[in-house]
Amino acid sequence: MERQEAKSRLESRLRSAVNDNAGLHSAYLLVHSDSRDIHWNLATGQTEGIEAAPEQPYYAASIGKTFTSTIVAMLADDGQLSVDDPISEYLSESVLDGLHTIDGTDYSDDIRIRHLLGHTSGLPHSLPEGGKMFSNTRLEESPEGNTLFDEMLEEPDRIWEPEETIEWAKQHLEPHFPPGEDCYYSEFGYNLLGLIVERVTEQPYHGALEEFLFDPLGMEHSYLPPFSEPAVESELPTAPFYIDETRIDVDDVPSLSAFYAGGQTVNTAEELFRFHRALVEGELVAEETLQEMQQWNKLWQGIDYGYGVVRIRPLPFLKRFHSWGGLGASSAFMVYNPTIDVYLIGTFNQWSYMRKSMIFLLRTLRSISKVERPGQ
Repeated sequence: MERQEAKSRLESRLRSAVNDNAGLHSAYLLVHSDSRDIHWNLATGQTEGIEAAPEQPYYAASIGKTFTSTIVAMLADDGQLSVDDPISEYLSESVLDGLHTIDGTDYSDDIRIRHLLGHTSGLPHSLPEGGKMFSNTRLEESPEGNTLFDEMLEEPDRIWEPEETIEWAKQHLEPHFPPGEDCYYSEFGYNLLGLIVERVTEQPYHGALEEFLFDPLGMEHSYLPPFSEPAVESELPTAPFYIDETRIDVDDVPSLSAFYAGGQTVNTAEELFRFHRALVEGELVAEETLQEMQQWNKLWQGIDYGYGVVRIRPLPFLKRFHSWGGLGASSAFMVYNPTIDVYLIGTFNQWSYMRKSMIFLLRTLRSISKVERPGQ
């Protein structure tokens, strides 16, 4: 297939996804392949009556976990910590007190940094039933029937400090298993990692994002609301995301601060691509560190988790379609397929579209795999 034909088909498919689904308002897709000489940055839909544009910032959600894990890996490469360190070396007694107790046994001192990175700590999660992308997590709610996410939406103007989210979990939820015995997605674990990053770097988490990633990689439109602002303000509004029919304008909902180091950044597709390519090509962490980040545990059907990165296996027996990177509950994605040699970055800005977005990614991989490489 010629490149222009493939691009036209992809543009049409992206438009149809938005036009044919009432819950979708905008969609963004960047496709890059060095070996096929492809760099397409596409957008469709509208934001506040303004046509969606490829350079528009959007909410990356849990893709931020990849930022957090990469900073931890960089600190490990620099000898400032080890992933085998107990988290008790870095966190205050008030945070650790009652953090992980099952049937009267306190496992808090047994949690290692690697347990937080790979979601094997046993700590609970903060989203209702894990969100639409998490098909086998449980309903994590307080005795009053509220999840942390419910409380965030009930008080949208509240700014949550990470310690407050941890305390909420300790007061209302229960750990699921002793550290290292299973794999279970936990936002709270990544908030603990953010506190560890702050302790080691002696600066706020958003400062570490800027020092280690955003500034060196020229990610001038990337930021962590409500804690920071972009180095350069975009001329375009940040695209809202939707929870079914509920619109969330991330810059106007300070309570999203509860996600903190677990996924709260706003980025553009180009800047997420810049980051992911730097990670893939070994510009950020050592080769052996990157390999360690990709020691996979099964998390959900077709999705494995390493250290802040996911592996997507849409067709388990066809490895050529296996890709890795980051996913977010807003149907955001940032993945690289090494066999086809293609990066796919973007979002559908809809909480309930994540599973369908995986189908869209698979169809896109199939299309790109048919594009002839120059010289063929």
